[in-house]
Amino acid sequence: MNIPHDKFCVLPWVSLEASPIGTVRPCCLADDELLDDAGEKFSLLTADFGAIQNSRAMTELREQFLAGKQPQTCRKCWSEERAGRTSKRMHTLDRLKHMGISSEWTADAKPLMFLDLKLGNICNLKCRICGSWSSSQFAAEDIAQLPREEQKKSHAYTMLRAGAWPRENQQFWSEIDSHLNDIRYIEFTGGEPFMIDEHFDMLQGIVDRGIADQVEIHYNTNGTQYPERGEAIWRHFRKVEIAFSIDDTGDRFEYQRSNAVWAEVCENMDRFRDLKEIHANIHLQICATVNVFNICYIDQLAVWLDRNTDSFEFVYWNVMHDAWYFSVATLPDTAKLALTQHLLNAPIPPRWHGEFARIVDFMNGGASTDGFMLRMKIRDLDQKRNTNFAQTCPEMAQLIAYE
Repeated sequence: MNIPHDKFCVLPWVSLEASPIGTVRPCCLADDELLDDAGEKFSLLTADFGAIQNSRAMTELREQFLAGKQPQTCRKCWSEERAGRTSKRMHTLDRLKHMGISSEWTADAKPLMFLDLKLGNICNLKCRICGSWSSSQFAAEDIAQLPREEQKKSHAYTMLRAGAWPRENQQFWSEIDSHLNDIRYIEFTGGEPFMIDEHFDMLQGIVDRGIADQVEIHYNTNGTQYPERGEAIWRHFRKVEIAFSIDDTGDRFEYQRSNAVWAEVCENMDRFRDLKEIHANIHLQICATVNVFNICYIDQLAVWLDRNTDSFEFVYWNVMHDAWYFSVATLPDTAKLALTQHLLNAPIPPRWHGEFARIVDFMNGGASTDGFMLRMKIRDLDQKRNTNFAQTCPEMAQLIAYE
């Protein structure tokens, strides 16, 4: 693929991300939700893809890239690249290079080739690094803490209702259908995508058109679900990547991903391994999100990954940016110093040395805080869930002075 310069991103031309609450961004890492020409957030309850792609906001973003600028909304990619990591921008260039994108670049949009679909916030977990915008369980927990008269006025209730947009706007599915002939790559995240059955209807429509062999699918799943319906549908597609969100193991996994049971997740991963043996187009991955809850233990996760190296074609060490107080980049300086020594000297498999060094660079490149907000947020969740961070993660608790 010929691109104008080495800081170029193709996503504003060929992609849109639908958030769990129906707002839209050029990609999942962009800071800013897209605004219509009146300055209001686009909502997939009412807006169509064409209007969004051709909006002034998207046109101006494309113009910035054409001019060789680095848009501020893309700061997460720039910060990862400064730390020597492979950013989403770079991953996407590699991912889409074989998909026939025209090399003529103007400020006009190209056919919509890549959809990142978060089809609401239905989820059975309430992960600590998540929130009510992406998890119906998290929202329900927040609502239950409030007096009855305040519940329907709360942010969590607003998010819970907003997450129902795919079921409230049936026109959205017709809109999707009109673009299917151009689509080459679809990501389903969440919420928990395997709990959102409508997406299988969409995939069946692609199969029925006879074009599934030109479409690749990527899932991010929490690993608690095994959708029987998928088996008959996925075998028709060019590639189906299933990335399990595994940030830790055992008790720490269950602490970080409330409602999950580690043994059940492992059993489901075994079932997917069996499916991969039958269908060569199934590819299994791990997405490990590095955050304040697991940064002290990712060396142990790396050892677990190495024991299971034959099961997964790819491991992505994702670093958390938001919420900022759960990002390792905002840890106190004393914690960063100790973690730097720990991670750079940990007895990990050699293939992870470079990745760990880049994670350390990302951590140390951020603006440190005193950890007050972090401790407050952890304490709030511990009280709500009758859990104890200091007992589950004692080494990390000591580093951030959490009692």
